[in-house]
Amino acid sequence: MAGASYSINHNRIRRGLYPGFELKEDGTLILDPREGVHMLYLRAIDAGEEKASWGRLRFQVSCSEDMVYYLYAAAFDQDSFYRRQQPVPIEDFLCDAQESRAIKRQFLQEAGFARYTSQKDILLYELQGRYLYLVLEVQGEGQFSMRGMRVDRQGDPFMNTFPEVYRERGSFFHRYLSVFSSIYEDFQEEIEELPRLLDLDTCPAFLLPVYASWLGLAVGDNFLEEPVLRTLVKEAFSLNRMKGTKAALLRIARIVLGEDVVVLERNVMGAYIEKEEVPQMNRLYGRTAQDVTILVGRPLTEVKRSQLLFLLEQFSPVRARLHVVCLKRACVLDSYSYLDWNAMVPWQGQGRLDREQEMDGAVCLG
Repeated sequence: MAGASYSINHNRIRRGLYPGFELKEDGTLILDPREGVHMLYLRAIDAGEEKASWGRLRFQVSCSEDMVYYLYAAAFDQDSFYRRQQPVPIEDFLCDAQESRAIKRQFLQEAGFARYTSQKDILLYELQGRYLYLVLEVQGEGQFSMRGMRVDRQGDPFMNTFPEVYRERGSFFHRYLSVFSSIYEDFQEEIEELPRLLDLDTCPAFLLPVYASWLGLAVGDNFLEEPVLRTLVKEAFSLNRMKGTKAALLRIARIVLGEDVVVLERNVMGAYIEKEEVPQMNRLYGRTAQDVTILVGRPLTEVKRSQLLFLLEQFSPVRARLHVVCLKRACVLDSYSYLDWNAMVPWQGQGRLDREQEMDGAVCLG
């Protein structure tokens, strides 16, 4: 199955053995400094055919200067070896936590595993066999992380353009052209990655503020949660068309809070407020025509309140003054519940002396 590519991510690593490492959900291996042994034993990668030729192995690694890592690789057509006159699967032997590291190291030497020192882009042209086995060893103290390991079996596109006599696998000419072939493959992968990077549903989170700035939306630096930011960017075009309207404020609040709010404008109750002195109405609707009040049905944290105001001010009408009012919990009766004459629902609220003066907690009236 020439041309195949194998990714070594979370599931494949989890089925192996990785003492001294911590495996993240995204498939990143992080070194545990509390452990003295740092090894990764992977189960066999099956090419599906005998005498299979292997190509390029690469991964992303972050390593301290005082650390060194070794990658061991070998390919065999058989998936087992004889030990004490009994056939033993190679992958089960390598991934057995009860086997000592010294015995495994001896097996790597006797089986002819190739060793590569501190390399993250390796050509496995000399390996041939159906089953590929990989072992990673990290030595030293410091920080180490590895992710995105891939193994290719695809042929060299540059080599295929030459006559058959020049296509000797692993020759000097082959390795020389492989440098340019690897650069070409990396460029091709980046080009193929563009649709995912430009898709707002799949692009990395760090690109969302960039796309938001292209659409005229200020989102700050790490100010919003990723789901909120992703939804805002996806709806930025329609929100810009509604800018300055009540519908835009309602939609922004729905995206940030996950629930609907009530928007109060003074012009709705303006005549009633000016006719009579109603302090409660002044607090809700404001004292000028530019006042806009957003009623939220629950208390908000200071961070969430700041996020809401930050975004609402970008889509509010010109010269509008926004006020966010969070309502407290109130008594609610269920459906088909009725109160008879002289019935009362007690509520332990705050005592109130006068306008804007509240009593709280331990204050007692004798």
